Amino acid sequence: MKRWASPQLGIDHEAIDGAYDVTLFEDLGNGRTKLTFIGNEPMESAKNSGQMEGWNQILDKVAAVVAKLAQAK
Repeated sequence: MKRWASPQLGIDHEAIDGAYDVTLFEDLGNGRTKLTFIGNEPMESAKNSGQMEGWNQILDKVAAVVAKLAQAK
């Protein structure tokens, strides 16, 4: 795995080999989906590093796209 750091983007740590984020989607039926995110760092660290905020922004964008696709049906 490539090691990275980008202080200008607020990323001041290096990726750890074999430490991946996992995102699970579970169909609950009735058009509902459960999302479980298992991050590669503790919750407090994810909050402090901005990872949690970044994931919330990503999920908001995904939700907007899904809502638009649902309206198009």
